[in-house]
Amino acid sequence: MTAPVVTSNRGGSQIDALLRDANRGHARDARHHADERGVPTLLCASGRGGSGTSLIATLLAVAAAGEGYRVLLVDADDLVGPIAMLLGVKARASWQDLRGGRVQPMDIALRLSTTLTCVAGGAARVEHGAASLVTAAERKACMRRVSTLAEHMDLVVIDCGSRVDTLMAAITPHANERLLTVTAGSDPIALAATFALCKAARMRAGALSLDVLVNRHEGAEAAHCFDVIDAGARQFLGTALRFAGAVPIDPTLDTALRAGMSFPDAVAGSPAAIAAHEVVMRVLTGASLSRSGT
Repeated sequence: MTAPVVTSNRGGSQIDALLRDANRGHARDARHHADERGVPTLLCASGRGGSGTSLIATLLAVAAAGEGYRVLLVDADDLVGPIAMLLGVKARASWQDLRGGRVQPMDIALRLSTTLTCVAGGAARVEHGAASLVTAAERKACMRRVSTLAEHMDLVVIDCGSRVDTLMAAITPHANERLLTVTAGSDPIALAATFALCKAARMRAGALSLDVLVNRHEGAEAAHCFDVIDAGARQFLGTALRFAGAVPIDPTLDTALRAGMSFPDAVAGSPAAIAAHEVVMRVLTGASLSRSGT
């Protein structure tokens, strides 16, 4: 019998301080739509590593939680699990511990504030025989069990990183999911990698909504990045992408995080946090996303 996982309070009060007074009207609207169409789910993924999916996913989740939405933030990484480290909290179990009934879904729910709950990634933490790599079937089964935690949530944000198998495992059978493809470079390789991810998603999960978020760029440069990827999708996939928005490069935020400053303190009022707030609120309030990148 496994002892219940005890969540850490370290960083909890700081995160609560970052979250603003709840906008209950918007939250009620989100719950109404969730009842009709399933819980809105953002699958944050990229075509290549280093694009910033973990930071983007965390910014989106914290922004929505700050408006009073009940948010489940899932780190789908099975190796490192950067989100818990980013938030400065220590989890005693990850989603991998769901394998073999080591723990139950509620045991891996790390409640960080009244509106923000996290599921940690990384290697299994609960001892249960010899450690082994997670298989594709186990990954899918674990993600299905994690999805049961979304029942009382208004939004789910999943950091899928840059692996297609992680993205595919995170997809659950309901109609309110969207792939938020994160691209962080204007060079041809970065743009081609983002297009390749959209292509893989279209081929393997044709009903999935495809949005593009441009990270570390803004204005005309961000619009150009989106337009190049969208043009490729229109020509070769026969589908138009949606422009989710852009998050500008924020050297002060990067420096603060690398120096060990807590996430809430580092992001408070930062351009990146403000931009992420705009993105997630458009999703939650049902506002149309741009198709032109402008």
